[in-house]
Amino acid sequence: MSLEDSQYWDKVYRAQDKLVRQFLHHPDVSLIDIGYAPDQGAKTKSIVLRIHVRKRWMEADEDDRISFPKQVDGIPVVVVPGDYRLATR
Repeated sequence: MSLEDSQYWDKVYRAQDKLVRQFLHHPDVSLIDIGYAPDQGAKTKSIVLRIHVRKRWMEADEDDRISFPKQVDGIPVVVVPGDYRLATR
């Protein structure tokens, strides 16, 4: 399927919804979005699901971390550091 195919995007959004339902409320997860893999950018023409994780997940021992799937319904999943907070003045 191509990026211009609406059926492809339906599949991607359904896969994102599955990840959101399963992981978004975990304290180590700050965001789940759709985009390019961080190491490849737009040149790849391949979309991934990105799970943004807090610093504590990145620093934890691998055995103590929640694990994420490598793919959901054929859509690759990548973990991205992202310890986002509300901006305050």
